[in-house]
Amino acid sequence: MPFRIAQVPLIATQHVVSPGGVDVTLRPYQAVVWARLVPWVGQPDPESVVFPAVVDTGNNHSFLIPGPFFRAWTKVDYRSLEPGRQVFVNGLPVRCYHFNLDLLRLRAGGPAGRVAARLQTGPGVVIIPDALAPSFPRLPVLGVRCLTVNRVTFTLDGDRQTFSLSQPGRVTPARRVSA
Repeated sequence: MPFRIAQVPLIATQHVVSPGGVDVTLRPYQAVVWARLVPWVGQPDPESVVFPAVVDTGNNHSFLIPGPFFRAWTKVDYRSLEPGRQVFVNGLPVRCYHFNLDLLRLRAGGPAGRVAARLQTGPGVVIIPDALAPSFPRLPVLGVRCLTVNRVTFTLDGDRQTFSLSQPGRVTPARRVSA
């Protein structure tokens, strides 16, 4: 389903948010979306938390999240889940888990509560094991692979210091006109 999240201001000043009681620092010039993880099968836990994630065009994976954040925000211990495919991130073997990502609409820089789109994550989300978390990004990261799998356009307007995410509607092929 097509969606558009338009002209979201880049984070102007460093500040702390506390989704689910977990403090995270948002830094200036980060393109931050608000998201929720959704299992491939079944429904998310009603207690699951909406959290910030950084759109990172320098990350060529789908979605990465540190294990402690995953547990706090999904109310699921990833160590009890069946791991999926192994991938290498920063040269280290990590596992994908079967979750997709709901992007939420934004209002005044925060989540508005309505889902804008459910993004497929290809092989799943990469959950960074606790022991490896210090070697990876400190916040959840929405990477290029997720954007490409879902045909999402990411646009940065440096002049206005905003970004936009959109997904086009289904393109219908032109009909051939008979003479």
